[in-house]
Amino acid sequence: MRADPVVDAPILNAMSVDVEEWFQVGAFERTIDKADWPVLESRVADNTARVIDLFAAANVRATFFTLGWVAARQPALMQRIVAAGHEIASHGWDHQRVFTMTAEEFRADLRRARAALEDAGGVAVTGYRAPSFSIDPRTPWAHAVLAEEGY
Repeated sequence: MRADPVVDAPILNAMSVDVEEWFQVGAFERTIDKADWPVLESRVADNTARVIDLFAAANVRATFFTLGWVAARQPALMQRIVAAGHEIASHGWDHQRVFTMTAEEFRADLRRARAALEDAGGVAVTGYRAPSFSIDPRTPWAHAVLAEEGY
């Protein structure tokens, strides 16, 4: 009997996770002031650890799109993500939507986030996901800035 190559082929999928605190999502941007973030209860390390454990049990590797703000405060979490065989990529510094920034503000945000992620994780960061799908027709310059910054 011959093995059926379609049946025996490994299943390839893309898996990604956004690593951000519960209070950093767009739903709270008018409710929770950024100045209050440092004193709010952090849940990101415990919740991300649960995801890492689930992925390990299923032998799944993923890209963890992480805020620089989180990486700067949770370096051990970044190291755990890397040690588990996952990729760390940028989700910006603090979840600010790209269409609210100028090109130079976006560039500064990219650089600040990448520095925090690479310092914490000890690996190069080359991937980026815009917060809240915020690269759109209002940001025709965003892809050029990403390319110039090595993404």
